[in-house]
Amino acid sequence: MKKLIGLIAGVLLSFSVYAGGEHLADAVEHAKAAAGAANSEEVTAHATEAMTHAKAAGHNAHAMAGVKSLQNALDHAKAGHTDAAKKSAAEAVTHLEAAEK
Repeated sequence: MKKLIGLIAGVLLSFSVYAGGEHLADAVEHAKAAAGAANSEEVTAHATEAMTHAKAAGHNAHAMAGVKSLQNALDHAKAGHTDAAKKSAAEAVTHLEAAEK
């Protein structure tokens, strides 16, 4: 019985790690799109999606720094500061890529 419980726990842990990795990959993809966006509306759309995935990925220090940078990107985009928003999104990419390692 203990072996079965251990096996189930291992499978669940493996799945959560895999799912977190997938969320990080999606977060990086959307953060890159935000950093290369043509306008504030595109930054907002991609940064919002990136933030959703980054939060779902887990709470390690790099992922949380990425979330903070994405929030800065959203704040700048809402103020119409597209270049600053794109810079913050690029910073998020750096943090999120570090979280993947």
